[in-house]
Amino acid sequence: MLKPETKQRLLTLVIDFFAFNFAFLCYYTVRNTVPFAAFTEQAPMLVLPMLTLSVCWILIFWLFGLYRDWRFSSRYEEAVTVLKAITFGTFLLFILIFADDIVEAQATDLPHTYSSRFGAALYWLVLCSVMPIGRLVQRSYQRRQLVEKGIGRRRAVIIGTGQRALSLAADIAHHPALGLDVVGFIKECHDATALPARTLGSLDDLDSTLALHHISEVIIAVQSVKHDELLRIIGRCEGKNIGLKILPDMYDILSGAARTTQIYGTPLIELSSPPLTPFAENVKRLFDISVSLIALIFLSPIMAILAFLVWLDTKASPIYSQTRIGLYGKPFTIYKFRSMHKDAENGVPQLTQKNDSRITAFGRFLRKYRLDELPQFWNVLIGEMSIVGPRPERPYFVEQLKAIAPHYARLHCVRPGITSWGQVKFGYASNLDEMLERMKYDLFYVENMSLSMDFKILLATIYVIFAGRGQ
Repeated sequence: MLKPETKQRLLTLVIDFFAFNFAFLCYYTVRNTVPFAAFTEQAPMLVLPMLTLSVCWILIFWLFGLYRDWRFSSRYEEAVTVLKAITFGTFLLFILIFADDIVEAQATDLPHTYSSRFGAALYWLVLCSVMPIGRLVQRSYQRRQLVEKGIGRRRAVIIGTGQRALSLAADIAHHPALGLDVVGFIKECHDATALPARTLGSLDDLDSTLALHHISEVIIAVQSVKHDELLRIIGRCEGKNIGLKILPDMYDILSGAARTTQIYGTPLIELSSPPLTPFAENVKRLFDISVSLIALIFLSPIMAILAFLVWLDTKASPIYSQTRIGLYGKPFTIYKFRSMHKDAENGVPQLTQKNDSRITAFGRFLRKYRLDELPQFWNVLIGEMSIVGPRPERPYFVEQLKAIAPHYARLHCVRPGITSWGQVKFGYASNLDEMLERMKYDLFYVENMSLSMDFKILLATIYVIFAGRGQ
């Protein structure tokens, strides 16, 4: 059974597909002044170009984040993003046409024409006329569905039980097109006032309440919140794919304390905004898929040789699997070349120490040049990891780290990586104190995440590999 959000994305994709093809047919008809009889004869020849263009446009729209949750962006904002994507895609098309014109002119010794480039401009105009209208009609229909049927709403809780919280809940109830369904309220631990009927528990019960009621959005609407209490709430919500917002006071609004959104005039400060823009995040994912696929294909002979040598060294399965905590705190199975003797931990999780006797002779070579990480390109390909991102840890250590530093959960808002800023700058950690020290570098990465920083980390990783600084 598909989730409502998945159904809406598929509907958007199908509508875009038909809109792209309709725009192409309009462009083709106007550009070539084709009569209907001649057009029906040429139609079979247009099928492949239309399909190819549609796939390319869908990929470009995906890069610009136009297939994400639309409920917290206005129709105007979405229309602007659509126009940006169309302009970007048409510019690429213009470059390809320009290059084709030059090649054709050189091959035929004829001066190249500018008409095809004017055709690209005409295509841009047609797309700009058709695509925003298609999106506008769809979003209007979807918002009406939210109002009339309550389809696809996100479940929310409000932290606070005072007048501010009740007023916010009333605002949300009066605007169902927001797609929010307020399940109830969370009581502050020190709040002794009369409680609303839908009070679900206190802050002490926050973790269980979020899981029990499948909460997607948390809004803090208390009169005042202490710094340490706010950090505790953020730590409990981060890394779980839960939106977190706070109703600010007037000082926060005037000082521009953080990026804000609004609920029909009610300002809210975003506390859990994504580290990357949709475009940058999708480019990063496209890079991960491309590089991991190429690595698995071209490095497969080397990996086969390494696997055989590991088997000779350990007389055990050359691939070692282990449960780690990944994106949004979900466990996944990570793969590595075995570098230790079989049953080296005896069922008790242990961190690797310097000159660790559990590491085999060949395993030490693998670790020195980070070759034991090569199987993780499979984790990257299937979306469990990224090439660059905080290194994932085992559940046993994650729970200890979160107990000491709740903000460690912030690392789970991005995919874990094969290499990381913490791994490059700090290296391996042999105890909890060192893990906390390395965490500072990884948190810095998450808060300053960018494609250029990823590139910098990759260059530093290459140096680390060739310098043999692994452990």
